[in-house]
Amino acid sequence: MTMKWSVLCLAAAAMLLVACKDKKSASNEIITTDYEVPQPKAPIAMADKTDRTDVEWVEGRRYMVKVARMAVDSLPKVSNAYGQQFIDNLVDVQVMRADSSVFFHRRFTKSAFANWLAGEYKKNAILQGISFQRAEGDNLLFVAWLNYPESGEDEAVDLQLSVSRLGDVSIAPFDENDRDDLKMMDEEEE
Repeated sequence: MTMKWSVLCLAAAAMLLVACKDKKSASNEIITTDYEVPQPKAPIAMADKTDRTDVEWVEGRRYMVKVARMAVDSLPKVSNAYGQQFIDNLVDVQVMRADSSVFFHRRFTKSAFANWLAGEYKKNAILQGISFQRAEGDNLLFVAWLNYPESGEDEAVDLQLSVSRLGDVSIAPFDENDRDDLKMMDEEEE
């Protein structure tokens, strides 16, 4: 019986030696991947978009709010860390009465919000859009958001834009309590 165990142990040891002989140690392997830094292409622009919303506002009258975003090549371009340029946007906001006469019309660029932007945002962010939110009392409320191109929503600077019944515009920090009701310009309506 001892002889059987000795032969079995010897056979098992031989198998282990043969099995391990051809394997290379994973710690000796060096895996390299060629990484190419993205090369800048032609300046990138966001798609033009127009939203129209009918709203009941002052004294129950009907108004139509039109917000149109367009990439404007003549605005200063911004660049990301790789040198890729992006075209900034102009947002045209119009409020028309039921008889189609214009109550309010103004074009906004990033410079309209410069007082609310810190260092790098002033230089490298773009005006991504303005969206009508709702009529509240004597004001039409909008949200404007500025962000670095191709970055997430978490990095955006959201500002509340109000248009009074007299046509005055005010800009303030966005109220975070309204975040659940926030409608962004690029979201599809369901």
